[in-house]
Amino acid sequence: KAVVSTQSGHYGRGVQLIRASTSTLEICWIPVVTADAYLLQIQRLDNSDVNEWYDVAVVKGNSLVVSHHHSKPSSEEVDENKPIERLELSPGTTYRFRIAAINACGRGEFSEPAAFKTCVPGFPGAPSSIRISKGNDGAHLAWDPPANSNGNISEYSVYLAIKNSQSTESPSSLAFVLVYRGDSPSCTVKTTSLQNAHVDQTNKPAIIFRIAAKNEKGYGPATQVRWLQDTKTSSNKRPVDKMS
Repeated sequence: KAVVSTQSGHYGRGVQLIRASTSTLEICWIPVVTADAYLLQIQRLDNSDVNEWYDVAVVKGNSLVVSHHHSKPSSEEVDENKPIERLELSPGTTYRFRIAAINACGRGEFSEPAAFKTCVPGFPGAPSSIRISKGNDGAHLAWDPPANSNGNISEYSVYLAIKNSQSTESPSSLAFVLVYRGDSPSCTVKTTSLQNAHVDQTNKPAIIFRIAAKNEKGYGPATQVRWLQDTKTSSNKRPVDKMS
């Protein structure tokens, strides 16, 4: 069977967020060489005792802008003679996603679920087009303002995933610390801070950053990005994993 390359333990492993708006979540995942397509499912997190999984789509690529999902839970049989009803994503709502690879042998196991939240109206979207390069003094980060700023952006915050001695490498135990806050859409994270960084081992070793923007109403959702670490080369330019 085709199997999504995941290991339990890290935040967003399997499915990761690119950007969010009030009605959409753009996500992506690690491609699988043996996969012909992927089944994406969604779960709305609310106060209900039962949170069902719903099909979103069968996708050929490894990214998708999600704006709706099937109205019937995936556990229920679908009447092929009736049109499929769809439910739109709601603002300010947290959704969980999971992905499974599909090929001629069948469907693989689902990845670990990852949760992301749509924007609340009035708050800014997430920064985009993250660029990271290595300098003598540390990592240089730059980004573009949110496409939907909903007003003037007053500041940005950048967080770095750090080593946690008590971590069991579960999604909830991955700790982040603030390494920059300011009005400029760029910053330098010093080498001394990077020495304490957690190195994620998904696919390829990478350091994880989160970047969020603030307007008059407050902070919007963060963009999570993986800065790939090539231990076999001394090149000062290292790619940003577009999974993030």
